[in-house]
Amino acid sequence: MLDVSPIDRPQSLKDLAYKQIRASLLRGQLDPETVYSAASFAGTLGVSRTPVREALLQLVAEGFLVVVEQKGFRLRRFTDKEIRELFETRRLIETYVAERLTGALSDEDVKELKANLKLMSSLATDGDIAGFLEADRAFHMALIARLDNRLLASIMETIRGQITMSALKALSYQGRTDEILREHGSILETLRGKDPKKSVRAVVDHLETTENYVLGRLKQPRA
Repeated sequence: MLDVSPIDRPQSLKDLAYKQIRASLLRGQLDPETVYSAASFAGTLGVSRTPVREALLQLVAEGFLVVVEQKGFRLRRFTDKEIRELFETRRLIETYVAERLTGALSDEDVKELKANLKLMSSLATDGDIAGFLEADRAFHMALIARLDNRLLASIMETIRGQITMSALKALSYQGRTDEILREHGSILETLRGKDPKKSVRAVVDHLETTENYVLGRLKQPRA
C-alpha cells in the first residue's frame, strides 16, 4: 500500500449540491407545486445524480423537502399546526436570547445590527423580497450568534429554512416590510436598555404578528 495521505477536498460534490439547492430554496426560487427530479438538479449543477440525490435526501431529513414516490422531490407543505409549533419553538429560543442579551450588546454589535436594518430598508425600497427575507434571517441569527451556542443556532437555521415559503407569502402583504423594520428597531432599542421584560415583549410581539401573517389571520397592515 502506498504511504500517502488522501487528497484533502474542501467539500464533497454532495455538500456543494446541498448548499446550492438549499440556497435556491431559501431564496424562494423553487416552485412549491413542482416535483423536482435528481436528474434535473444534476443537469443544472453539472454533476452526477448520485451526490445530488444524497443532497436532496439530506434536505428531506431536515424537513425542507418530501419524497414523491417514483417522481422526485417537492417542497414540504406545512399544516397550520406545524407552523404554530415552529413559531412556538422560535418564541422559546428567541425570548431566551433577548433576556440574555439585554444590556449586553457591545457598540460593535449595535453598529452591525443598525447596518442590517439600513440594508433591510434599502432592499424593501427596491422590492427585493428574497433579499429582505435573507437580511431578516441575518438579524435574528446575529442575535443568537452572540450567545455562542452552536446548537441553538443550528435549530434556528433549520426552523428559518422550513418556514421560508410561508415567510415569503407573509411579506406579500402591503406594508409588512415597514412593520418588520419597526419591530426589529423596537427589539434593538429594548436590547440596548436594561429591562429584559421589555426585550422579551418586543420579540413576542414581532413573532406573534409574523405568525398571524403566515397563517393568514391578518389581511391588512395595521395602522
